[in-house]
Amino acid sequence: MAKNQPSRLPPGRQPYDALNGLRVGAFAGLALGAVAAAVTRVAWFLLIGVVAGAVIGYLWERRRIREDFSSLPPRDEPDA
Repeated sequence: MAKNQPSRLPPGRQPYDALNGLRVGAFAGLALGAVAAAVTRVAWFLLIGVVAGAVIGYLWERRRIREDFSSLPPRDEPDA
């Protein structure tokens, strides 16, 4: 049987931090895509920038959470 144990996040981290990274990355990608679209007059750079920025932002935050999690001390084993 699997035991239901609550997940533990590093101090200062919230469960939705990765989604915030996605949102900020999408906004930054939109800004870069808008510059590229204005220079080249190819509107697809807006969509490409948003998608690429969102993926990079999400993965960046997930990596930071994993690094913070690996620095935590080991969890005490509960008594059975």
